[in-house]
Amino acid sequence: MKKIVTLALVTLVTTPIVLLADMDRCVSCHGVDFEKKALGVSRVVKDMNESEIKEALDGYKAGKGGPMKELMMAEVNLGVDTDAMSADIYHESRTKGFEEPSDEFIFQKRLNVRTLHNLKENIQNAEKKDMKKISTQIKATAFNMYAYDKALRTKVSFDEFKPKELTKKDILQTVTHVKKCVDHSFSVDEMVECEVEFFNLAGNLVKNEEKKIKAKSLKNKAPIFTGEGAVDIHQYLEKK
Repeated sequence: MKKIVTLALVTLVTTPIVLLADMDRCVSCHGVDFEKKALGVSRVVKDMNESEIKEALDGYKAGKGGPMKELMMAEVNLGVDTDAMSADIYHESRTKGFEEPSDEFIFQKRLNVRTLHNLKENIQNAEKKDMKKISTQIKATAFNMYAYDKALRTKVSFDEFKPKELTKKDILQTVTHVKKCVDHSFSVDEMVECEVEFFNLAGNLVKNEEKKIKAKSLKNKAPIFTGEGAVDIHQYLEKK
């Protein structure tokens, strides 16, 4: 299993879906606590807020920037999610010392961020007729989280889900919040909290569909003949 996860991680890192900062490379120039001017010319990242860090990364991604532009463009132009990257850098700059998280955590966080990012874009571009497909994507994503994350399975209960009417705006708002939550998670426990919120969204969608299917089934149920000569069969029917 360890070998499979490591292989999957390598695939993520070497294809254009690199999502988070590889902190070991960052700290080699910026310092363990991001307290240095990289190569003596950059701004001190520790003195920047998260919005400023993201603005700088977005600039590099667009080919803009100062004397560090050429070096930094290589770091952010491989499909980097600058929301997640700026959150990671900001967190590390406020955390004394440097400790790279485990491969499993990095893999799961990158996978969640990428999936939620794509899902968010799909919802934003969806028309009313597309929402059934969006619902399927959300349920499939939740299932993958549940199957992979053992900690998540201890935090959710299928019995607690109830039907809840959700608009496209409601769904987009939840997915956006969960993505931001994952961006700012730096431990398994923090990320599981984000996943629980997403799993609850999927559970509500499942219950909504069950409710609609049941209503449709009752509506299309063949009537019982009660005319002259009819036999009363109600006693033989299962009571719901």
